[in-house]
Amino acid sequence: MATFLLRHLYSIVLGGFALASLLAPNDASARLRHGMIWYVSAQNPSDCDLAARRYEIGVAGREGSSDVEKAQIRAQNPSFRWFVYNSGTDNYVTPENGIEEYTLSNSICASKGWDPEIAYMHYRDDTRVVLEGDTLLVPGWGGGSAKRAAQARVPVYYKNLTRRLVNVSTPQSRDLNCAVMIQLAFGAPFQGTSLYPDGIFLDNTGCVLYNYGDVISGGHVLEAKEYARIDSPQFRSWFWNDNLGPFLTALKDTLETSASWTKDRQRKYLMINCSNAWDDSYASRDVADVLFLEFQYNPVRNCGLDAVDEAYRRDTVAAQAGIASFYSANMTSSVSGHPGSFSPEEVMLGNLCWFLTTRTPLTLFYQQGTNSPNTSEWDQLTWIRAMDVADRQLGEAVGAPYTIAQGTDPLGNAYVVKARRYENGLVVLRNRGDWNQGIEPKTAVTVPLPAPLAPVSANGTIGKAVTEVSLRNGQGALFLGSVP
Repeated sequence: MATFLLRHLYSIVLGGFALASLLAPNDASARLRHGMIWYVSAQNPSDCDLAARRYEIGVAGREGSSDVEKAQIRAQNPSFRWFVYNSGTDNYVTPENGIEEYTLSNSICASKGWDPEIAYMHYRDDTRVVLEGDTLLVPGWGGGSAKRAAQARVPVYYKNLTRRLVNVSTPQSRDLNCAVMIQLAFGAPFQGTSLYPDGIFLDNTGCVLYNYGDVISGGHVLEAKEYARIDSPQFRSWFWNDNLGPFLTALKDTLETSASWTKDRQRKYLMINCSNAWDDSYASRDVADVLFLEFQYNPVRNCGLDAVDEAYRRDTVAAQAGIASFYSANMTSSVSGHPGSFSPEEVMLGNLCWFLTTRTPLTLFYQQGTNSPNTSEWDQLTWIRAMDVADRQLGEAVGAPYTIAQGTDPLGNAYVVKARRYENGLVVLRNRGDWNQGIEPKTAVTVPLPAPLAPVSANGTIGKAVTEVSLRNGQGALFLGSVP
């Protein structure tokens, strides 16, 4: 594994890519970086052209019908990188959902003389758990009524028991699951093309395990230290520090040598979905090349007077280790129990402002209005023209975000407005101050600007210079002009 000192040189190299090439301008991108999600074929063929111009990273599956589009997008944008989906914490074990991963795991175990159960976690005691509203009994292995270990595999997500939690806590189980994931991702090119994926996107790989259900009784995990109960702090610590975290580091280390053993002799990369769970050890453990922050960030959803500063800190911690953050922005437009809302365009402008306020040079941005390019008006749900203006005219950030205004709004809400200077403009952002605050128009406050600046609307229109801006709770604004 590269030393922390080398990883710290993120301004020079990112995961084997020359950073200069990642930031090189194209038709619609200057210094800002964009990623996308592309799981099915596009409804409009021209969207492939837009994707090639706008984005540099895509998260995708192996869907057959859409694979040819992946090759088309790469042909138009040779620096584009495709990451293919897998789940980092579980796999399917029954035929109705497809068991390619399960079959491959068993095959590897058979060839090496390993017990196939090393791939899974098991409940040690009989466990009653609620999944999808139904209470299930999972017999325990070693301390329960299971007749064989496979009956005790820990189920996740579905009451039909099709998905089971994988174990990567031992050297053997890590080697097994690493080999399975690499073979599934890079063993063959995309269907009907000669293009191989560039990386693995591992879903469900944050430092906290989700969707194991609500445990009513039992719940002690055979593989965990001291058989910790799955919903306990002890299990959470073990799960990340002794199980998933070391596995991700080992997988990333393996991919760093991939140019010598992959069929296309190209370096491969790792992206993990952290969801809403953050831990600084993502960086210190060097667990990935890209951290996918699902449904983050949105100035209505992400409340707290320190939320913007914390997002910037996290992004900086990752970037200092050479790790890119991928903002998959949420589309929250209202607050339950409070009047007032933002239009889709206003939401997307606020998301853009969050990105501009907290990003580093490595950060990727996606407006997650949809995960499917076959959605009607995919273009309008994932892009606003203000993003083109920012890409082409804003330049690079000059310094860190700072507080430009703070106080109490007309409804008694404490607020903080953050700002960040760019070479050719300014971005300001007022995220919602607390969980119980709304975004009513009456929350608006007037914020003086440091100089006359031209506002940029969501549709990309550049207005006449102004000296102040009115911001509601959960709102941002973008300006062009010279900032002293």
